[in-house]
Amino acid sequence: MRQYDIVIVGAGMVGLSLASKLQISGLKIAVIDPKMIQLEFGSDYDLRVSAITRATEKFLRDISAWSFINDKELSAYRHMQVWDGESTNGAITFDAKSIAEKDLGFIIENRVLRKAIFQSVQGCANVDFIFGDKCLAVSYQDNDAQLELESGNNIKANLLVAADGALSWLRTVSNIDVAQKPYGHKAIVATIKTEHSHEQTAYQRFDHNGPLAFLPLPDSNYCSIVWSVEESYADELLVLDDESFLRRLENTFESSLGTLQLKSERLAFPLYERSAESTIAHRLALIGDAAHTIHPLAGQGVNLGFADALELANTILLNLQKNKDIGLISSLRPYQRNRASELLKMKTAMLAFKSLFEQKQPLIQSARAFGLNTLDKLPIVKNQIIRQAMGL
Repeated sequence: MRQYDIVIVGAGMVGLSLASKLQISGLKIAVIDPKMIQLEFGSDYDLRVSAITRATEKFLRDISAWSFINDKELSAYRHMQVWDGESTNGAITFDAKSIAEKDLGFIIENRVLRKAIFQSVQGCANVDFIFGDKCLAVSYQDNDAQLELESGNNIKANLLVAADGALSWLRTVSNIDVAQKPYGHKAIVATIKTEHSHEQTAYQRFDHNGPLAFLPLPDSNYCSIVWSVEESYADELLVLDDESFLRRLENTFESSLGTLQLKSERLAFPLYERSAESTIAHRLALIGDAAHTIHPLAGQGVNLGFADALELANTILLNLQKNKDIGLISSLRPYQRNRASELLKMKTAMLAFKSLFEQKQPLIQSARAFGLNTLDKLPIVKNQIIRQAMGL
């Protein structure tokens, strides 16, 4: 049975970033995932993209992953336009120049991020990758945790990390309960070619069905859309033929970028707010979607996951300096405590935004529009909001 200090179950972006951050520690680390890392891509865009904040960019630079992303794979957005589609011209705009920044963040394909983070740690002598194998069972002892693998190559570690997504196997078999509440929305994602250039602008329009986001891709006439709508309406949209779907999309987006063309399939997935009852246990820590999921309307999900990875890595490194057992609950408590307030704040904010914009009462819609327009005329407050969202 192979012995490791840390075993990370899940080689997604967040799990890989933890391994990359800890490669300097000298700890013996294993990363397990049934799927290989995709290293070669076709010319089409990935349907899943992430809005990367300045704080996450700094983290990715720190672990050297940013250097593996070429300029053609980066789409900086310098402006953001948000408007209320059901009220009297309620809108707010953000501009990088107003806060003396070159951009507000980046839109990057998930597959590009995953590959870059993998390359930042690939070949590191103290990190092993176990791909194409599946975890079958886990057991926890006083001094270690043991994983039984499908291949029979069982392993044990001082600490296991669940980074295996929203439906985490490791979280489930470790008997950690999850508070789960459906948002009542499905998110439809697709790649769209636009008649007019997106001009490095991220767009978001709200109505009572839910938010529609157009996220700028490296090609100036391509955007990734995330259309989060009530489940019944999503089902209606998904059965439309391509032409009918595009006309519905153009109408909802108010033809802001002209005529639209569909350049990918349409995928949809239900949205849930999830919170693990605890992000730590004996010999176990949860990060990323295994610990929490939120509505994608603010694009903060993966950034919260990267922040988890950074905080857990820092907690582990501090424990090493103090010669503490990294797998004890007492050693892991600082990680859980330091992340709790931000996670609660973000969860509460997403629920409030969703509730506010799905209101159909004219009086509330008018008040909402007034609030947006008033905020747009308060540059100091507006710039503080965007700085906080960027992690500055």
